[in-house]
Amino acid sequence: MSEDADLIVIGAGTAGLPCAIEAARAGLRVELVDADDDIGGTLRVSAGHMSAAGTRRQRLAGIDDDPDRHFADVTRIGHHRGDAALIRLAVDEAPGVVDWLDENGFPFAPGTPVVYHGHSPYSRPRTYWGVAHGRSIRETLRPLLDEQVASGRINLRLRTRAARLSTEGGAVTGVVVDTAEGPRELRAGVTVLASGGYGANPALFSALTPGAPRLVTNAVPTATGDAIEMALPLGAGVRFADLHTPRLGLLERRSQPGRVDFWSELVHLAPAERPPREIWVNARGERFVAEDLDDVTRHERAVQEQPGAEFWIVFDEASIDAGSSLVPSWGAERLREEARRGDVAWAADDLAGLAHLAGIDPEGLSRTTREYNLAVERGSDPLGRRVLEHRVAGPPYYAVRSVAALLCSFGGLDVDTDLRVRRADGGVVPGLHAIGEALGMGATSGAAFCGGMAVTPALAFGRLLGRRLGGRRDQQGAYL
Repeated sequence: MSEDADLIVIGAGTAGLPCAIEAARAGLRVELVDADDDIGGTLRVSAGHMSAAGTRRQRLAGIDDDPDRHFADVTRIGHHRGDAALIRLAVDEAPGVVDWLDENGFPFAPGTPVVYHGHSPYSRPRTYWGVAHGRSIRETLRPLLDEQVASGRINLRLRTRAARLSTEGGAVTGVVVDTAEGPRELRAGVTVLASGGYGANPALFSALTPGAPRLVTNAVPTATGDAIEMALPLGAGVRFADLHTPRLGLLERRSQPGRVDFWSELVHLAPAERPPREIWVNARGERFVAEDLDDVTRHERAVQEQPGAEFWIVFDEASIDAGSSLVPSWGAERLREEARRGDVAWAADDLAGLAHLAGIDPEGLSRTTREYNLAVERGSDPLGRRVLEHRVAGPPYYAVRSVAALLCSFGGLDVDTDLRVRRADGGVVPGLHAIGEALGMGATSGAAFCGGMAVTPALAFGRLLGRRLGGRRDQQGAYL
């Protein structure tokens, strides 16, 4: 059985929602398909950080900024990698997206925009998020979606997984979806892949990122790389997976291998906001980077190069109450409690006992700690650390284990600036577009986490594509 529409959007998340909303507002009949039981996709687990230069909110705060400076910062932080044309398109569209959310009642977190130091920082305050992080974006878009659903212009199909694309003469004509009643073919003039990345698909992650460590992820279960796997048989090109960058400071419990929780268990490691009172060591008990280096990307790369792509944050009792908490959501007493539990943190009265519990080489940890304490006494660190105010010298001793974890997929489908999916030979796949994490964060962020350059391009490209598709029909309704 087949059903016809003007547009099919696969994925009701960060990119798919604005695409469907804008296309419907332009008069298109839209089939919006999502495998989950609610809209939002990764917005349920995302920090929802957006970056935009030249917004109304910046002007009201007296911040002088523009897309040219935003583009320059992304290029610098991303090490001149990624797709320059898409980055340019994203930063040009970004202020309009933030203003659009603002106009629709988006609840900005107080004080935003800011210079955010959880990633390598921008030169201007241009990072925004909502009071409920990614969920703030979802709930701002929900009434806009509901309006179009109520009008009959959007048919929302939840708990419906796209299985394969339909084609005729090499052009995509729709998608076959799995429903409770069995397979069903949806047909449309244009199909948009907006079903997210592959952070919940270890096999695809390994295939696209050979040599990378095992997959530890914060991705939602529906982030299985369906967009890539559906487009590959049509010759679609995939790029930027080699730029994979892990998120710094996520904690993997030994009782829950392979999973991390961005919301409740993120270590505060930004030295500009919290000068370190701890040392970082690898499984050999060795320090491997200056802990106060104000270059998050170098920290991320350094962790990725350690055995098992993991490290331990080691400190003593005196450091716990000397300032802000290492894990903000825990606080001091919860930190001690977690150390007693021994799942992701440990405590012992001596360094050898701590090493044994935590899985660190005892001799290496003892030697490294002695050398670090000597560096504190001398005021000079061989690794170049400048913050040397706290020794690791008074029991009990503590260790918290952190891992290189996937927050966003860096690889994705190759598209042009019309967001048409390109084949590996350079041609386009007729009738097929892609937006959001299906493009990979590497396309718009390069070889680093550039703040807001996952969420904002997804919103911007979705909104832009929906408007473009709505305006590209002739009088008979065919797409131009």
